[in-house]
Amino acid sequence: MSTITNPVVRGVAPDPSVCRVGGDFYLATSTFGLLPGVRIHHSTDLVHWRPLGGAVTRPAQYRRDGRPGDVMLFAPTLRHHEGRFYLACTNVADDQGNFVLHTDDPAEPWSDAAWVDTHAFDPSLLFADGTCYYTRRTLAPRPDGRLGPVVQFEIDPFTGASLGPVRELTPDYGGFSSNDIEGPHLYKIGDLYYLFSAEGGSWKGHMQTVARSTSPWGPFEPCPDNPVITHRNRVGHPIQTLGHADLVDAPDGSWWAVMLGTRHLAQGGFVYHHNLGRETFLAPVEWRDGWPVIGDEGAIELTVQTPRPLPSHPGSRVRQPDTLWAAGWSTQGLPPAGLAGHPAAGAYELPYGRPLDDADLSADIGVLLLPQQEDDAEFTAVLEQAPQAPAEAGVAVHATPHHHYALLVRHDAQGEREVLLRRSVDDLVTEQRVPLPGSGPVRLRVQATVERYAFSAAEGDGPFRPVGQGSARLLSAETAETFTGCHFALVAVGATDRPAARFTGVRATWSPA
Repeated sequence: MSTITNPVVRGVAPDPSVCRVGGDFYLATSTFGLLPGVRIHHSTDLVHWRPLGGAVTRPAQYRRDGRPGDVMLFAPTLRHHEGRFYLACTNVADDQGNFVLHTDDPAEPWSDAAWVDTHAFDPSLLFADGTCYYTRRTLAPRPDGRLGPVVQFEIDPFTGASLGPVRELTPDYGGFSSNDIEGPHLYKIGDLYYLFSAEGGSWKGHMQTVARSTSPWGPFEPCPDNPVITHRNRVGHPIQTLGHADLVDAPDGSWWAVMLGTRHLAQGGFVYHHNLGRETFLAPVEWRDGWPVIGDEGAIELTVQTPRPLPSHPGSRVRQPDTLWAAGWSTQGLPPAGLAGHPAAGAYELPYGRPLDDADLSADIGVLLLPQQEDDAEFTAVLEQAPQAPAEAGVAVHATPHHHYALLVRHDAQGEREVLLRRSVDDLVTEQRVPLPGSGPVRLRVQATVERYAFSAAEGDGPFRPVGQGSARLLSAETAETFTGCHFALVAVGATDRPAARFTGVRATWSPA
């Protein structure tokens, strides 16, 4: 008997795609507007994952002209073929389109982008039959509400060049259980081809369907038990939005599925907001009459007991890099020049830059972000020196550029030091100020619960003084209308020619639910 504690990757780890190389498993997750883009993780048992960093680190990988600009990376697909890793993804910003990267080592730099096309998103790859099949959704809405079929063609993964005609794989411009189908993955398992897709949107109607064929081009027979994953009928369950899954086999012949889901407070048969983003969940897969049966007949729990042993490969020599990115940090846009950090020591130097609500991701935004992994959490940091006006520095809880709370140290117009709590929710901004005498280091603290974020500050070794609080619900994905979750952040806003803000004692602690 083995125990799986879900989610297996906590805090902002959506759209998981997985592949196996020998006894090692590799996982890619979406990053949207953050860099490095497309997080890569490594595991030997599918439960315990270590971040390796990000595959997308420079404009030549996400902008067609190779110059800094907006980035919005949607669902990736990670595959391995003949000693090489391949990553298909989409930058939906400015209609940049779909691309493929490759590398021999996923912890090392990946290639520049091979651009394939500009239409829609969610590209996937299958290497089989001496061919690289390229599969993606379309986006061609019809008056009856159907949004477009899954399509497929052959490509050269090194150049992105099409090697054959585009063919539709799904019928009548819809899915097998809804009017919309996305996130397709094609597998060849034995003599059959399986089309594994997400449907129903990425909110509480989310689900996963599967169909099979004797040909990679179809026609595809839908599973009689579709959807094979969903919690759309478990409205009071703490796990919601399950779907966008990927299958992988283990060395012992067992099969497993990773999928995105969201965790919610569930009380009295109702579920409430979620702040941790879409996370990665794991479930065992059984094959019944040639169809995958996932979890408990398509349902998943926070704790899963499975009679099969988890995969194990203790001899793995995959190295986890000692970098900011392998420690889970991200930047909003390209990392600013001069950014430095020593995660093990909790010490960081963050150059001053543009404010949190700046939407220009080609500019230097003065923020360093770490995903919030549990609702009950604490984030602390010491700002070694308060900046002179008009600059400000401190910590924040960040959901989007227009949904965040920031606890900032600055000097007012009279030159007096103060700590400011700024709450930004859509076009509503409130501020609370507390005088902060002295000139030494300032300790800053965020205490999080499922209901609120509480902010406090302390001069040197003195006691923490409350500054204010903000509702967690106002930073939730439901309120912000976003797929991303909350991050704790270090912030430095001001002219970029001043010395970087120095933070020490930076620490995030989680209290699992």
